[in-house]
Amino acid sequence: MSYTIPTSVHSDFENFKQQYADYKNGAIDALKFKTIRVPFGIYEQRTENTYMVRIKLAGGVIAPSQLAALADLSEQYANGKLHVTTRGGVQLHFVKIDDFLPVISALHKIGLTGRGGGGNTVRNITADVYSGVGKDDIFDVTPHAIALTEKMLEQKDSYALPRKYKISFSSSPADRGHATLIDVGFIAKIEGGKRGFHTFIAGGMGAKSRVGVSFIDFLPEDEIFLLSQAIKEVFDARGNRKNKHSARLRFLVEEIGLEEFRKLVNAKVAEVKARGNWQISLKPIAEVSPLDYKGEPDLDDAHLIWWNRFVFAQKQSGYFGVKVPLMLGDLLAENAKELAAQLEKIAGDRDVLRFGSDQNIYIRNLTADEIVSLYPSLYKISPLVSKPTVLGDAVTCTGAATCQLGITIPRGAFAAIEKRLETDKLDLDALRDLKIHLSGCPNSCGRHLVADLGFFGKASRNNGILYPAYNVVAGARIGEENTVFAQKIADISAFHLPAFTSDLLKHWIGIKNSYKSFADWIDERGKEFIETLAQKYAEIPSFDEDKNPYYDYSAPEQFSLAGRGAGECSAGMYDLIEADKKALLAAIKEGNTEENLTLIRLLATRMLLITRGEEARIEAEVFAAFRKYFVETKLIDDRFLPLLDGAATAAVRELANAVIALYDTMDNTLKFAAEKTGAMGGGESAKSDRFKDYRGVACPMNFVKVKMDLSQMKSGELLEILLDDGAPIDNVPKSVKSEGHTIEAQTKEGVAWRVRIRKK
Repeated sequence: MSYTIPTSVHSDFENFKQQYADYKNGAIDALKFKTIRVPFGIYEQRTENTYMVRIKLAGGVIAPSQLAALADLSEQYANGKLHVTTRGGVQLHFVKIDDFLPVISALHKIGLTGRGGGGNTVRNITADVYSGVGKDDIFDVTPHAIALTEKMLEQKDSYALPRKYKISFSSSPADRGHATLIDVGFIAKIEGGKRGFHTFIAGGMGAKSRVGVSFIDFLPEDEIFLLSQAIKEVFDARGNRKNKHSARLRFLVEEIGLEEFRKLVNAKVAEVKARGNWQISLKPIAEVSPLDYKGEPDLDDAHLIWWNRFVFAQKQSGYFGVKVPLMLGDLLAENAKELAAQLEKIAGDRDVLRFGSDQNIYIRNLTADEIVSLYPSLYKISPLVSKPTVLGDAVTCTGAATCQLGITIPRGAFAAIEKRLETDKLDLDALRDLKIHLSGCPNSCGRHLVADLGFFGKASRNNGILYPAYNVVAGARIGEENTVFAQKIADISAFHLPAFTSDLLKHWIGIKNSYKSFADWIDERGKEFIETLAQKYAEIPSFDEDKNPYYDYSAPEQFSLAGRGAGECSAGMYDLIEADKKALLAAIKEGNTEENLTLIRLLATRMLLITRGEEARIEAEVFAAFRKYFVETKLIDDRFLPLLDGAATAAVRELANAVIALYDTMDNTLKFAAEKTGAMGGGESAKSDRFKDYRGVACPMNFVKVKMDLSQMKSGELLEILLDDGAPIDNVPKSVKSEGHTIEAQTKEGVAWRVRIRKK
């Protein structure tokens, strides 16, 4: 049922092994290795020397045998838990660096991969967990999510984009797959008897969120890769590679306008189509045959409450599904293995298991008796099985407990909310379908913007002392025609969050019958109510009166931002520039010791070399490359040349400032202002035609080098290059063409390729 890993991913893993060995023996540094491991879904956690491995599950589909194997991996290499993500994938936490290779190898043996699980890549492709069984289904979109995953995995340009690229499918206008708020979204549609999709683009959540816009009213189902690849290539060529905070697809569409973006995509669609191999192969998932079944099973009171809360009837008569609410997305490995064994025994090869974006398990295609037989195991999996749905439907990210970007600890906060709701004896079953989401920062990993009631972490001060707090958002609507994000209304201290939430929900329970939805109440009266309620809880005691407000939930130490660092979602080669710049600015503030001046000189001359495709490490190589690419081309004044010889002097501070000023003129295509105005001169730029041997240079550095060569040539001039077979010849000519240049010839010479490029 799940995707097939293409051979290209296995080849990428062989390269990963070599880079891993180079890192272990010191040939490459930690920052460089970060840009290699993150696109394989491996992130460093907040606890030193521990890592998270994120695994792709297309459409949330996972076979029981794969679930059992992941549980074994977690027990052997992680913390004995599986964590279901808000994109229906799985994470292994607290993996050690020495275990990277056996973990990836084991994943590939069971048909799963972390390739594209992180970084600036095509991320896990999601789908509505009710697809194929929901009574409002237009058609099952699971095969489409799987087929598109396979095609995107094999594309070499899926792993070095300006920013992450997300795709989702929904099987009905209810848009449970959130196609209306993703980079590229597909909502099932039938027109003239043919299956296709209403497509949306340029949506996304985070600090600068945006609902997607309708792009194509009806796209035939066999063109989903054609469109997705075309959009990806436009994004790859035109996306902002300099500023990661403005790098998502939605920012590109905002910058150039929807119609200009549409023109670029249409042209790219024609190009992708002309290249061929754009068709997809849909592998239909066999449906169960309807049964003659009426009514419900004979259950005692406890089982009947559970049945009414979590079991749903499928569109196939006689078959049912059940939602298994996980405690904040966590599943113990031992419980996962027990569930997998039971499902394999009772269901055989039926499609029975999905992970949802609400971090819960969905079991499907079972008879009523088979569902009931699972209850003891489901209860063991999570105590939420015996509690109202509002608790199991809650979504939180891990926040500051593990994430580098986390400010607060939303898991601890929700545990305190749950305790307060139960203490106050609210009728929580009256809150069926109400969604409460918490994120530890504005980045919306807890998907607070699509919640009925959401919170995202912030830091506040009282008498100069930091304390954890949350912004309050409410009133989201999701649907093909009416998606609206939750609106920010107020803020509240983490200390008062449980009492605030309890008061709010108690009020809603009392008046909910007067409104069609929670969002309607928010729009009509709820916003004012929340603002007033937040004022009631605006003050917290001083630190001397009560220290508790100054500690986050489940945190042993007083709240601070000391452990917060840069997240790795934007890991890429341009992070290397920012790292050098940050270190350079820090060094500039220090004194004029010989050691510090030497450091300033090295950082200043190394900082921008990667834009020229150079990875020089030792001083002599750095200085030589800096002279060649920046001084001889007059991007940097030649008065600084003496600083490259002999001891560093205080004048290196001026050089550093000149380099930073130059960087500030760089656009998102890696061109500096002087290059665009023709101010460059001297050096190799004076040559009319060029030949370069880029054998042995890996992607994407070979393309950066080619791009630099072309930037120094005149329109119509010819560049001839040698490239290795495999990824270089697959990727570089395509990238060059996407920027408007012409590939005049491409010939195999032994194990290498000769490519002739005519500059536009």
